[in-house]
Amino acid sequence: MLVKVLDRSSLGDDLCLDKLSAFGKVEVYDRSDRGELKERIRDAEVIVINKLHIDKEILDEADKLRIVCVFATGYDNIDLAECRRRGIAVCNVPGYSTDSVALFTVSTVLNLVTHLGVYSEYVSNGSYTRSGVANLLVPPYNELRGKTWGIVGYGNIGKAVGRVAEAFGCCVLVNKRTAVEGIGCVDIDTLCKESDIITLHCPLNDETRGLISKSRLSLMKRDAILVNEARGAVVDSDAVADAILAGKLGGFGSDVYEQEPFDEKHPYNKIMGRENVILTPHAAWGAYEARCRCLDIICDNIRSFVNGGSLNRVDV
Repeated sequence: MLVKVLDRSSLGDDLCLDKLSAFGKVEVYDRSDRGELKERIRDAEVIVINKLHIDKEILDEADKLRIVCVFATGYDNIDLAECRRRGIAVCNVPGYSTDSVALFTVSTVLNLVTHLGVYSEYVSNGSYTRSGVANLLVPPYNELRGKTWGIVGYGNIGKAVGRVAEAFGCCVLVNKRTAVEGIGCVDIDTLCKESDIITLHCPLNDETRGLISKSRLSLMKRDAILVNEARGAVVDSDAVADAILAGKLGGFGSDVYEQEPFDEKHPYNKIMGRENVILTPHAAWGAYEARCRCLDIICDNIRSFVNGGSLNRVDV
């Protein structure tokens, strides 16, 4: 089979793709714009993609395509109905990045809580040396013990974050579609009102698009910290930026955006560089170990497909 990796630059240059050669000839492209994607997909039997959009217009060029392998858990960038109609298999990789995203989420929260960047810069720029004072405790920070940590979406990642929050002594509240016995499940408005920290881990769908709206931001405590590790469109970006600028939100972190990368007109440009804002380049999923696991599972998916199996098929 002819296997094509079509946006290799989004997978990290340190990841070796040699394992894919077990399935045939492999062609690797760092990036593929829409015109290049149409050309490159024509003779491909297997494609491995991360962020590229595969829609009907692209699939019209894919006469030989048998399987789409998404280097991710989410697959909202794939026209699943059209693939299904054409008999093209689509496989994702569930669960590979749980530890990576949980690590990144907690790191973002802790940096916002402790103001670590401010303290580090104070030493790095020489202010500490010049001060003649043994310590600096401004801006002040608080312990997490006794705080309420709200988790929106309680899959593998949400559960992993919840375990860490509990280890810090937090009370954990959860918002999910189906209540779980023994967990403090509440509606989204209650979670927004009562939480000191809110982290988002839900999928993007009709129910969650714009979930964190202007009205829900107004329910939050003025010193609440909000971190989005779900999808960019789960929050109203304009409303979040306005809340930060107005001092109505204590801190904000995001690793995901409606458009990636976002452009110069995105509302987050207005809050970029502020001490209480951490914006990262959709990196939470990508610990080296997580990417290695993802590639291994993609190989398992292809092997299963070739042998008539349906491992991680999302089109059936």
